[in-house]
Amino acid sequence: MNPTRRRPTPIVPILAALLLLAAGAAAAETTVVDGVPHVRNAAVPRDGVEHVHLDEIWSAGGEDDDVLFGLITRVRADAEGNLYVLDGQLSQAHVYDRDGNRLRSLFGEGDGPGEIRGPRDLVLLGDGRVGAVQEVPGRLIMVDRENNPAGMLTVGGPGADRGNFCQTFGAFAGGGVLLMAGFQQAPGDAPNTLKQTSFLSAFDAEGRETAAYCRDDHVFDFGNFVFEESRHLAGYWWNAAVAADGRAYVAPALDRYEIRVHAPDGALERVIERDYEPVRRTGAEKAAFVETVKAIYAGAPIEVKVEPMDVEPVVQSMHRGLRAHADGTLWVLTARGLRDQPDGVLAAFDVFDAEGIYAKKVVVHAEGDPENDAVFFLDDGRAVVVTAFADATLSQFTGASLPDDGTGDAGGMMLRCCRVRR
Repeated sequence: MNPTRRRPTPIVPILAALLLLAAGAAAAETTVVDGVPHVRNAAVPRDGVEHVHLDEIWSAGGEDDDVLFGLITRVRADAEGNLYVLDGQLSQAHVYDRDGNRLRSLFGEGDGPGEIRGPRDLVLLGDGRVGAVQEVPGRLIMVDRENNPAGMLTVGGPGADRGNFCQTFGAFAGGGVLLMAGFQQAPGDAPNTLKQTSFLSAFDAEGRETAAYCRDDHVFDFGNFVFEESRHLAGYWWNAAVAADGRAYVAPALDRYEIRVHAPDGALERVIERDYEPVRRTGAEKAAFVETVKAIYAGAPIEVKVEPMDVEPVVQSMHRGLRAHADGTLWVLTARGLRDQPDGVLAAFDVFDAEGIYAKKVVVHAEGDPENDAVFFLDDGRAVVVTAFADATLSQFTGASLPDDGTGDAGGMMLRCCRVRR
């Protein structure tokens, strides 16, 4: 969650680049901890910095387009290069071909087969189906590529939603592996308490858990309800990705640079680390986070005490900051990849190779708001920029509308499909 903005400060990245040149690339070290290799990278990428530029090919959305987006909260691409654009407010996904032609819309608001309300995420399954994540009760609603209803997966298996409260936020798929993230709740053992289990797990076609990737148990006391950001906001709800070979990449911790790599069967294969100095929050930024959490719990008849972190989360979840690509690379977007960028730079990604080595930093030159707009690289030499993406994602949880952009217009999200020029 990052409800505040900082003005670009060009001198900071310039000095950082000079320091990188002066330091030279340091080799990664691999050590084994409890039988698991830990690849420990220095702050300097092995192959230096690559600069890329985005040239717009086509765009969608905005006042002059036939489609007016509500809240774009996920963009996926299939093997043919078609884009699937999830609108969490209008409860549908628009499908565009490579040339920007809108082919069709999937899902729709409702409670019938193939319908959903306020979807939280979108996933493309290997059998051709498209799944949308329903928050409550935790389910994956599926349609085929022509929008015919194609089943429903309830977390925990058939009938699990009866007498069970489950919320799901994210879904990630690849190589025959389907992960879903969220939490389950039940009354606590003591009066006026609540037990919550946060999870990132693999599920079979019936919704039964086959492997637990991350799990945290908490007990909340309604008489003294304390929300600790570092403990109760699970990074893996959003910071996960599954590659085409079924390997999963997960950033479970908010306050440290640690990415866990799981084999297709769920076994922990390696841990990727990098030297990183967290971005310290200002008092105003911590206060903004407190207000954001209180807005989420505004409907609950309890008083919430919020304890924010002193630093900004390392991997930026509101930008879907963990990306696995077909060439075996892992792209990571950190707080430093967004903060204090010079004019004309939209983001800077850390790119790791298949062995977990910090290979390069990719600096993206494009117009936009680095802390709010999001850029997604496709595997075919294109990239997609979504305006106001971070605000849109956050709005789903707070219930707030998109903030005014200064022109009196709070809507008009846009999607820009671009060619990547190196």
